[in-house]
Amino acid sequence: MGIPIFHVVSRFWVGGSERQFIERIRAHPEGYQPLVACLELSGGNLEDFLALGLPSPLVLPLKGSLLQPNSFVQIARLARRIQRSGARVVHGTDFISNLIALLAARLARVPVVVSRVDLGHLRAGFGPWHRRVEKWVSRHADAVSANAQAVRQLCIAEEGSLPERTFTIPNGLDLARFDQLARKPLQGPLPKGRPLVVSVANFWPVKGHRTLVEAIERVHRARPEVCFALVGDGPERDFVRSRCAALGLGDRVALLGTRYDVPAILARADAFCLPSLAEGLPNAVMEAMAARLPVVASAVGGVPELVDEENGFTVPPGQPEPLAARLLQILREPRRARALGERGRARIQRDYSLERLSEGHRALYEALTVRSRALVGVQQHHP
Repeated sequence: MGIPIFHVVSRFWVGGSERQFIERIRAHPEGYQPLVACLELSGGNLEDFLALGLPSPLVLPLKGSLLQPNSFVQIARLARRIQRSGARVVHGTDFISNLIALLAARLARVPVVVSRVDLGHLRAGFGPWHRRVEKWVSRHADAVSANAQAVRQLCIAEEGSLPERTFTIPNGLDLARFDQLARKPLQGPLPKGRPLVVSVANFWPVKGHRTLVEAIERVHRARPEVCFALVGDGPERDFVRSRCAALGLGDRVALLGTRYDVPAILARADAFCLPSLAEGLPNAVMEAMAARLPVVASAVGGVPELVDEENGFTVPPGQPEPLAARLLQILREPRRARALGERGRARIQRDYSLERLSEGHRALYEALTVRSRALVGVQQHHP
């Protein structure tokens, strides 16, 4: 069975944190048994989670504010379950589950690791009190697991997380499973015509869709036959739709909404772009690289750790001109674009596999279980 590790996640929604949570469990290091608690047993990734065949998760239903009495009841429930299970480490996943994991682990007197997957203070709806809590959690956890060097540096420089307790464990991708999904039929239509550029991101302001629309208009002027498919949903979608109409982009831009066949969409594309204003280590870029697509993405967060001139291009955030120029360059040079895509695939195979993800977590769990809170001197895991 192995040493129990208790993982805490909020929900199984469609998003990078939730997807990487499932990959974390799928790549759980041998000798360690995963147990799971969640706030809701719901979301678009729930089916994938249930397919892992784990014991039923402990559900911790929160109601309203975290300051409600019920929140403390649920934290105490989790602490009791941690103690009864014999778990040696508690591992949080996102903002709320990191906080709950920390408090429950302290009650259970078990080491806790919290996950940092993006520059959270730039997320939509993320206010000053969220930031204060996030800093407090980073400072008081036994270990912080950052998915990119840029995120790790933020935790150390701005949140007071001790360097020797702050690990870099990059995201991982199950390439065999990804390839299998890429070969499946599409679950919905794509724009008719080629070339096809795809962007996958929820429609939040931080994802830079307003910049993308202006870049698309510039591409359209030079190459009116190019189509764009934007996958995702959120509050910016109505603006993007109306702006596309005002710019006369018409049937050249398709807003596909939430889709569960992203690998199959990427398999039918010619290029990928991500115009975010802030990122951690984006799963969307990793999947595009796995699909052998040349990538154009904003040089923010951990993106430059993934993308360079070997496999694509990075551009300044919030500027449509360089974004459009790089997309046009890729579209003009199909042979080079294919070479960029092949090198991107090779980088994912080498540095961002499930095996590397498992190795990183093994090192982290060994540090916490063998030496408890004494993480000084532990060699950090880097790609």
